[in-house]
Amino acid sequence: MRMFSHVVVGCLIGMIYFGIGNEASKVMSNSGCIFFTVLFLMFTAMMPTILTFPMEMSVFVREHLNYWYSLKSFYFAKTLADIPFQIVFSIIYVAIVYFMTSQPLEVTRFLMLLTMCVMTSLVAQSLGLLIGAAMNVENGVFFGPVASVPILLFSGFFVTFSAIPSYLQWVPYISYIRYGFEGAMLSIYGYGRAKLKCSEAYCHFKNPATFLEELDMDQGRYWVDVVALAGFFFLLRIVAFLVLKLKLKLDK
Repeated sequence: MRMFSHVVVGCLIGMIYFGIGNEASKVMSNSGCIFFTVLFLMFTAMMPTILTFPMEMSVFVREHLNYWYSLKSFYFAKTLADIPFQIVFSIIYVAIVYFMTSQPLEVTRFLMLLTMCVMTSLVAQSLGLLIGAAMNVENGVFFGPVASVPILLFSGFFVTFSAIPSYLQWVPYISYIRYGFEGAMLSIYGYGRAKLKCSEAYCHFKNPATFLEELDMDQGRYWVDVVALAGFFFLLRIVAFLVLKLKLKLDK
């Protein structure tokens, strides 16, 4: 089901945004396509984990209390089993969207975008694991989307960093979607990309650097986004492990 959804939605987005990747007059639509790509991979990674992990927890607690295996073994196996599938699904989706929407045919840019999407989905999956470990299904299904709202609001797509009030400018730094979206935009429009084609009389964003300035991403660094997402991934995985450990102590 997950693989089917990635293929179908990937084809749908590819048809909606078909061939706009190198068109200067449609950079706003293309940024929407990229943002939706990050958003789709985030929710398809987070929500199934929130739904399934609490059900797995009941089996795990019973078998762990029977001394069949340790928490470390279960958690390590769970991580190793989930990550390959998430990577493969992300590769399939990104490949379909990337080539159907005519993004730059450069191996480096494709791999940079793919890395951002994969890492964002892995962080979202880790967040889903934490929510699933801490809550039951009913609370998790409600809390997951609600907790994602501020993360999305400060992603850089709905409001630029300079437009955010000074007392809230610290919030984007704890939004992992902000790093994923910024890294994705830098992959497509950054690092000296040539001028875009313009099918109209005037295209303000013919130079990709101008568009990044409009989004307040011209000073962004791809490697900083990679490090930030890696940090979120390990932090959330460690916190989820500690939550599971605490729940086991309470159940004994």
